[in-house]
Amino acid sequence: MLQRDGIFVKICGITGLADALFASESGADALGFVAYPKSPRFITASSVKMIAGKIPENVHKVAVFVNPTIDEVREYVGTGVNVIQLHGDETAEFAVEVAKFAEVWRAIRPETKDDILKYVDYPADKFLIDTYSGKAYGGTGKTADWEIAKFAVENLKRSVILAGGLDSGNIGKAVSSVHPFGIDVSSGVESAPGVKDHGRMKALFSEIRRVR
Repeated sequence: MLQRDGIFVKICGITGLADALFASESGADALGFVAYPKSPRFITASSVKMIAGKIPENVHKVAVFVNPTIDEVREYVGTGVNVIQLHGDETAEFAVEVAKFAEVWRAIRPETKDDILKYVDYPADKFLIDTYSGKAYGGTGKTADWEIAKFAVENLKRSVILAGGLDSGNIGKAVSSVHPFGIDVSSGVESAPGVKDHGRMKALFSEIRRVR
């Protein structure tokens, strides 16, 4: 896997088995399943269960939530998901509850560096830095502020994954500018929301191997 000799790679917004298999075979360390019904990339727990059972065990299965209930989280964990990514306004206390049965990743959409400092003591295993938006919780396709992302890498106490508008054209510059533990790509390898373009995905992994 790329995690052993390069950067950790998460392909998010998976909605179908063929895309999940292609991503994992290409070298993805993690696959993201959006469990937020308002997202165009939403996938049901039953569909996640079907996919999760057919991809390698060493690939992290990440369920992405926005302000869920504990019961909703438990439903997806029961499908084979082993990581919960919190993308809304979830409290530290909620994260502690989730951590009892899954690894917790905290997504941050910072507008300023002060927004990063608010999460220094947040109980998460990893942090994900995404593009600031006042209208959406993620998946905007817009590039994140790499200066703020680098600040996060330097100031948060855990591994940082960079998201937001990444693709084969800018991944090299993003990695050299921010030096994150990993990257998260969704719209940058899509032909439509939730539909992955295998050519774009192949180009992304080729570029990752070139710059690692």
